Amino acid sequence: MSDATAQSKNGRLRGRAASVGLTKERIVDVAIAQIDEKGLHAFSMRELARALGVSPNNIYWHVGGTKEDLFGEIAARFTAAVSQSLPRDKPWQDRLRTVFLSYRDAVSDHANVAPLLGAQLKSNGVANLALVEAVLTALHDAGYRGSALRDAFNALIGGLCGFVTMEFAPAPDDKANEWEALFARRVAEIDADRFPFTHAVLPDFMNRIFVLRWENGKHVSYASSFDFLLDLLIEGLSARAPRQSPNP
Repeated sequence: MSDATAQSKNGRLRGRAASVGLTKERIVDVAIAQIDEKGLHAFSMRELARALGVSPNNIYWHVGGTKEDLFGEIAARFTAAVSQSLPRDKPWQDRLRTVFLSYRDAVSDHANVAPLLGAQLKSNGVANLALVEAVLTALHDAGYRGSALRDAFNALIGGLCGFVTMEFAPAPDDKANEWEALFARRVAEIDADRFPFTHAVLPDFMNRIFVLRWENGKHVSYASSFDFLLDLLIEGLSARAPRQSPNP
């Protein structure tokens, strides 16, 4: 394609986008609404374009060349909202707590989006710099530097964001109700002789802990477990922080 042809095509796309009031923000809004309604597995750029009244090329012009670029913009929406509510004048422990509690609250309102937030490199990359900056700054204020800062950051993000991604993991796409009933029956039939302790705690733990469950956090809250993990990580970071006064 010649430069002139490409410029002409881009001009037509801009014109069509402007005529229907298309913006990146509008695209992300409608995409999230469709994922909320139908699930991530059923999301398609063609259906999104139909809902917006444009061609898929108009969408790509705004968000990049692929569906994964759009997913990156969706991820950025969640992390940007979290960082904007950060209490910058609070101790580092309080800032981290606020960041991750806000993150979980935001994802819980749009549980179907959770799988793309941590499962694809493009959707958890540089578009999330607001979250990266907030967490790195808090850890720096705790006294972490160099490789210790890197390891502390990875532990926090992997533990807490991974928890949320797992908490809201979707059920199988096909015949979900049948799968849930089958899995519930299999858990209830765990052999007491082979797994005595697991069997003993089933009345309190069945469908309320990871692995032995058939409903995700959208239906069964894991808030207390998330708080427990957050406490463990912050207390551990406090205990292992380098014994030095952090630089301003």
